Amino acid sequence: MFEFRSLEVVHWDYWQRFQLPLDASVITVVGPNGSGKTTLLDALRTLLAIEDRDTARDYKTYLRHNGKGYAWLRAVVSNRPDRRGGRPFFPIKDEQVTLACRIRKRGGDWSRDYQIVAGDVPVETLEQGGEWLGVRDYRVRLAGAGLTRAICRVLTLEQGATDKLCQLSARELLQLIFDVFEDKAVLDDYQRARAEQFDVEKELGQLGQDLAGLHLRMEAAKADVRSFEEGMALRQQRQRLQVEIAPKVELAELRASREGARPRLVGLRRALNERRQAHALLLQQDGAAVAARTQLQQALDAALAQLRDAEGAFTAARDDARDAEKLVQRRNRLAELDAQRGVLDVEALSRQVESGRRRMAELRLEGERDQVRAGEIANRLAALSGGGRVVEPFERDFRAALQEQGIDHCVLTELVEIADPAWRVAVEAVLAPYRHLLLLESPRDAARAWQLGERLQYRHFVVADRAPVDRPSKGSLLEVVKFSAHPPAWLPRQLDRIQRVADTEEGSRLPKGQDWITARGYLREHRGGRHIGGNTQHYGAGARQATLASLRAEQTALQQRAHAREQELAELGTRVDADQTRLLGIGAGQELVTRAAEFAEAEQRLPLLAEAAAQAAQALAAAKADVDVLRERDKAEGIAAATRRSDIANAERDLRERSQQIDKERQQLVQNIVQFRRRRAQMPAAWRSREVLQAAREEYESAAAVRREMERIDERLARGGFIEDESCVPLRDKIAADHAELEATIGKRQAHLHRAKRITEEARGAYINVLRATVRRYKKNLTALGELAGIGVDVEMPELANEDIALAQAGLTVRFDFDRKGWIGLDDGEASGGQQVMKSLLLLVALLRDEDQPGGFVFIDEPFAHLDVFNIEKVGRFLRSTDAQYILTTPITHNLNVFEPSDLVLATSKRRGGNAWAEPVAVLKRDRSADAEAEAA
Repeated sequence: MFEFRSLEVVHWDYWQRFQLPLDASVITVVGPNGSGKTTLLDALRTLLAIEDRDTARDYKTYLRHNGKGYAWLRAVVSNRPDRRGGRPFFPIKDEQVTLACRIRKRGGDWSRDYQIVAGDVPVETLEQGGEWLGVRDYRVRLAGAGLTRAICRVLTLEQGATDKLCQLSARELLQLIFDVFEDKAVLDDYQRARAEQFDVEKELGQLGQDLAGLHLRMEAAKADVRSFEEGMALRQQRQRLQVEIAPKVELAELRASREGARPRLVGLRRALNERRQAHALLLQQDGAAVAARTQLQQALDAALAQLRDAEGAFTAARDDARDAEKLVQRRNRLAELDAQRGVLDVEALSRQVESGRRRMAELRLEGERDQVRAGEIANRLAALSGGGRVVEPFERDFRAALQEQGIDHCVLTELVEIADPAWRVAVEAVLAPYRHLLLLESPRDAARAWQLGERLQYRHFVVADRAPVDRPSKGSLLEVVKFSAHPPAWLPRQLDRIQRVADTEEGSRLPKGQDWITARGYLREHRGGRHIGGNTQHYGAGARQATLASLRAEQTALQQRAHAREQELAELGTRVDADQTRLLGIGAGQELVTRAAEFAEAEQRLPLLAEAAAQAAQALAAAKADVDVLRERDKAEGIAAATRRSDIANAERDLRERSQQIDKERQQLVQNIVQFRRRRAQMPAAWRSREVLQAAREEYESAAAVRREMERIDERLARGGFIEDESCVPLRDKIAADHAELEATIGKRQAHLHRAKRITEEARGAYINVLRATVRRYKKNLTALGELAGIGVDVEMPELANEDIALAQAGLTVRFDFDRKGWIGLDDGEASGGQQVMKSLLLLVALLRDEDQPGGFVFIDEPFAHLDVFNIEKVGRFLRSTDAQYILTTPITHNLNVFEPSDLVLATSKRRGGNAWAEPVAVLKRDRSADAEAEAA
């Protein structure tokens, strides 16, 4: 590594031109604030092409101050051979090398050119010519000379940042080490490779999604092709059925019909002859039967004449005997009444007759009323037994009007079911005012329904707003009520507000504003308490059963009352008739006197007339028996004649039908033959053979089966939605090809990705050994520097594994022991200001130390800030004990001990007012031999 020997600046900031010696190990730049200490360091940084400082000032800022169009920075550096004999600026073998930076203004912007020449070459010589290098090439030459990235990073530390390295965390310190020794760039390259591989994985994932989408498209295209092929096959099948199969089957049917017609025609003719012979026989039998029945009819007419004569004689004899018998019976009744005439009370009998008639009228009126009530009960029982309900007339009329208007509705009683029978009385009492409430199925019908309600004066609610029932509160009356459909929106809320209680005592313990009801129907609400329970039942299946039982009991009572009433009417009728008869007995004696001769003659003739009537009855019975026998024979003959006539008619009809059938069969055969020949002539020869036609008949039994199959195919085509565009086939092939190509591409890229991941992992795993060597090297440097400074240093090696998270979280733990007072960490708050500076210097110099290339240089801005005298001396001893060249800055306000380690002091000063250029930097050089003699003395 090279070191500075001198520095020359021309037109740099406010310095016109001067040259400074830098041939010392520790160089201190001293001056007040703003005198140019950092400007001098920036000149060295610009000469070394270091530009990555975190500041707004760069070389262009310094050149804009003096107004000149150019500037020079020239340094003479060492070119001593290292331990292996190599020189930093090989192939230059001189002991000194000149580094030069020429800055010029071109086209309105500043540009830099660099030269590296052997020896100490002045600016004027360099300006005459030579090999000029660009910034990139120049940096490469300096890096070969030992100006590593680590030194560049150290040289960019800002003012007062020397003590900040110890404030880094273990992870940040390890990252800084890798960054300085250029290992972080390799890790970043690996990380970029991993990021690229991750991007490739994401891209492969996207391609996989594209492949899945393409697969779906391919499946959809395949489905379209299947649909197209299925539809095409159905259309081809239908075309084959229509063009080929149907003609073949029809021709085969014509052939079979023709071949089967002849034997059938012969059989029909044979049967026709047999039917003709049977018809002739029936005609012959019918002629003989007609003659026999004519004789039977004549005998029946004679018997009927005798019967009429016998009936006349019997009627006359019976009437005479009956008249005589009535006269005798009349005489006997009058005699009885005449015998009872002396003991009758006429007024009492009259009152009894009048009272009995009045009671009979009352019973008949009561019977009419019971009959009307029985009819009503029967109607109600029929309605209830069929699942209906008893409807009041006004409700029935209003509902009929709603139905005429087409308004769908229902009654509340049809929706309610009482879940707990123990609370039936309470529920019935609360819902009693609403038993005629009507619910509309559609709210749109509300206006028309209300108009009908106004016109018919319907006094109950007609509700259009309905809502589902929410979950009931525990213990509420709504909890024991079930609705089969949505009720009025307000009704469940009303029921839910009423709490069920066992008795009034329990209800009185509830809050004041709570409504409650007992099982017996005592209700308490905001208006007070009252009993509303009753025995009426209108809601639910229990109400219907109770009403049925009540009506049936009433019907039984009406039947029993009707039976008792009938018995009472019969007894009253008998008694009234007897009383009337007794009243009529007052004139019986007079009638016996006036009709005595008539009654005597009737009594004398009655036996003769009775005997004559009996003989006439016997004659009439014999005549009826003869007529009945002849009528039975005539009836049998009539049935036989009707049967023969039916048989003859059936035979004649059969003959006509068979004759017509034979004619029709013959015509059909002729038409069949003609049609067969015509169709056969129209068909190809290959379709007309018997074997082909038989095969068609075996495949499809008839032309009707073919038509049904065609209709089935037409229905499938109509309802199937089959694809008809044939372009779906090439589209499927194109999508399948794209799918295969994309699948192959994904497979290749996945293989490449797996190979790249494997190679990256293996390479990073191998490079971890380099990282471990870097950390060991830094640990060695830090330990050696700690021995030089008299500070104990302990470095805990990080766990480096070939894994992203492990590498990202790895850190270098460093502990220090000052004056054997115990180990402290990097930034644990236990170290003093001087210890902080020493820790940072150790960490800093360890980054620069290189056993193969000793030496080097470091720029440090104000390393002694905030240090006491003791710590300044300690830092100074440490700086002298190392092999590096240090260029330090310090303000003039510091203790003089800051100059103790310096071999060369450069004093800067501010530009005086009125001067264009600042004063050159003053140089103070220490004579170490004189110091040694003074110390010895």
